[in-house]
Amino acid sequence: MTYAALSRAGTISPILAFLNRIGVSADRLLATAQLPAWVTAETDALIPATSSVRIFGAALQEADIRNIGLTVGEQSGIDAFGIFGRLIRSAPTLGAALKSGVRYSRLLTSNRPLSLRPRGDRIELCMTVEDRFDPRDLAWQQDNHYGLGLMLGVVRLAAGPSWRPAEVHFQTDEAPGLRDAESLADSRVVFRQPETMVAIPRALLAARLPPLPAIDVPTDVVEDWKSSAPVRDLAGSIRQAIETLSCGEHYPGVRQTADFVGMSVRTLQRGLAAAGTSHETLVAQTRFATAAAVLEQTDAKILDLALDLGYSDHANFTRAFRRWAGCSPHEYRVSHGQRRRGGKGPLPRASGRPGPSP
Repeated sequence: MTYAALSRAGTISPILAFLNRIGVSADRLLATAQLPAWVTAETDALIPATSSVRIFGAALQEADIRNIGLTVGEQSGIDAFGIFGRLIRSAPTLGAALKSGVRYSRLLTSNRPLSLRPRGDRIELCMTVEDRFDPRDLAWQQDNHYGLGLMLGVVRLAAGPSWRPAEVHFQTDEAPGLRDAESLADSRVVFRQPETMVAIPRALLAARLPPLPAIDVPTDVVEDWKSSAPVRDLAGSIRQAIETLSCGEHYPGVRQTADFVGMSVRTLQRGLAAAGTSHETLVAQTRFATAAAVLEQTDAKILDLALDLGYSDHANFTRAFRRWAGCSPHEYRVSHGQRRRGGKGPLPRASGRPGPSP
């Protein structure tokens, strides 16, 4: 076990929107997938990379839709993926867009990297799911089709909506009805391959993408997005999962975190111990990071912050904070507070900076 694979919450937004349009409750799907309802509004939050698989699995029990994964992927459009989509869409040509997708793919999902492979007169755009999974599982099949549909959508930005690939590969087994999909009618379709792949003629790489509406994305927003990417070490990825599950004074217990990332409690605890840390330590670090962010960015009263973080009074919070930072909350605010905003408001999310052990 190397890390808990995580993905941006925006990767499931198109799936939920599509299912909601056909009458399948998004709230019910999220509950089945063990995801908090607020992730639909916070698209850059980090959730398990298997979340889309869980949602497709739940949807398949409620609706009989052939090729649901491919349909959702083709209809979604890369614009639905926030900053990741913006970075791809802002490229002048298809070739540049594909290179951006490859460069930033692990910043979207930690275990599904994209790659480009030259082969004769074509380029193969590949997506590799690094998880171990059952290729016969219907939910995994639909998730695999979803990824291919998104890839087709990017190519069609330059090639036009009627473009069809000459060849596609899937990592999964063949799903019922997939060969009947109109978008694959002219394609050679191969299953149980090392990666999911769509073959693209080299001549298309120079094709221009449609002009993008002039919406400025500030550099600091892009840099914040990059710095909040899912990490690929166990302690760091579990810390990010804890940050997602933390809300106000609520911080997850080890069982909630283990269920969230799809591990047993014992496996999680042993893995963290081997990494030299514990779930309790990671929760403490998350509380410190949240407290530090509030002190740096707001003028919130320290007593209010203590209560929001679950402490019974100012003194207990101050003692804990002094253990973390080596100084009082007031001293920390004076020395670090440079980006103040007024008002109490919701607690900022933990910044991801490492905090000390409790």
